[in-house]
Amino acid sequence: MSKPLLIPWLRTKINSGQCDGVQWTNPEQTEFSVPWKHALRQDSSNTDILIFKAWAETSGNGRAHGDHSVWKRNFRSALRAKGFKLISDNKNDGANPHKVFRWPETSASGANSAAGSQEQDDPDLSEYFPLPTQESQVVPNFEDYLYLPEDTVFSAEHPDHHDILQECLMGLNIGPDTEGTAGFELPPEQQQLQNPAVIGGHALPGQQQFPVMYEGEAGLPEQPAGPIEGAVGGAYDGQFAEQFKHSVNNTRDGEHFKTHFRISVYYRGVKVLDQLVDNEVGIRLVYRPQLTGTVLDPGSGLSLVSLPSPGAILDQTQANLTQRILDKLGEGLDVGMSGSVVYGQRRGEIKAFWSRSKFDESRQPQEISKLQPQPLYMFKEFIQGILNFINGKESPPSSLFFCLGEKWPDKDNRPWDRKLITVEVVLTSMEELKNMAVGGGASSLQSVELQMSLEEMMDLY
Repeated sequence: MSKPLLIPWLRTKINSGQCDGVQWTNPEQTEFSVPWKHALRQDSSNTDILIFKAWAETSGNGRAHGDHSVWKRNFRSALRAKGFKLISDNKNDGANPHKVFRWPETSASGANSAAGSQEQDDPDLSEYFPLPTQESQVVPNFEDYLYLPEDTVFSAEHPDHHDILQECLMGLNIGPDTEGTAGFELPPEQQQLQNPAVIGGHALPGQQQFPVMYEGEAGLPEQPAGPIEGAVGGAYDGQFAEQFKHSVNNTRDGEHFKTHFRISVYYRGVKVLDQLVDNEVGIRLVYRPQLTGTVLDPGSGLSLVSLPSPGAILDQTQANLTQRILDKLGEGLDVGMSGSVVYGQRRGEIKAFWSRSKFDESRQPQEISKLQPQPLYMFKEFIQGILNFINGKESPPSSLFFCLGEKWPDKDNRPWDRKLITVEVVLTSMEELKNMAVGGGASSLQSVELQMSLEEMMDLY
């Protein structure tokens, strides 16, 4: 019995109304919503996973009493493989956690059943090579790891039958680097930061020990509280604006910005490490499997964070490629604070690329310099982002995203989570301030006093 095609099957399911919450969200039937409730929520029920279970049973990638998280992950992988685009992620919505997807353009709209029935694109890898389940396989250290056979790791880019490992290695950015320059030009206001010895007027690690530790410092400020009464619903409340200003001030010590770092490491989209580092100086990403716990580098004051071994990866081509990158990581990649500037600098042979968005579609890779520390994010830029949010624009980023050994964003627009080694570094102070602002709503921050204070703060940096 042949496997069903996802696109016509999904269209039928949406039109049937058999799965609660799975429905069209626009008249053209090109966008649809799917319930996306975490299994640990108290109000979760079997009706929340009907669409995931239905696809698992229909495609043969799940059992009637299998792992719900595997069903959901396989369904998401199937959508991605067929070109569906996530356009709205509301999984943290307290009242209605869900995601909204857009129908792939190649199959016309959801209403066009004739076009959809002619689905002839590449087979969905997740349909034929499902995730391990509790019944079938347990992968040590890798939660719900995606298994792919050797000849399909980069099948989209290598349709012919060459040596996959060697071809993939040709595309990796491994080896000595003579240019060592970042792949973009700094904006004018950052030109003053080009001095390799100084960023933002403050000495970098290596010139003095623990360069941005402060005498008498008691650590980061308390985590900003959520919206207080009076800010709910987005109504302006002077008390909330004052509380937000106080929280912003607590992240500063003179001209220094204080933050901790939360690091998440992914091997082809699967999280293999999640670590909070409460060192305000910063971190150095290395590959030293013998390291245990938090280790401080005495020369720079940075905390060493070792990437995990890829030994548990089932696919040997992916494991070999990942190991090749890790072996070339050498002295690693620095992400640290100097004054009010988050900087990056690579120290090993392996090239590293970065962005402030994991969904960067610019197709313009930004390489991190090896010759000198490179500004990645300035606190004044974040404050400007908060001001923009108050005035109706998007909230500012609070994370930095890195890709090791492969260009990203690349010309083929391959997603960040399909790269071999990716790292998200969350600047926890920015994250807390951002969550506080978004939770209270832009209108709750529309205080003249607050905006003047933020603008004055920008002038200090």
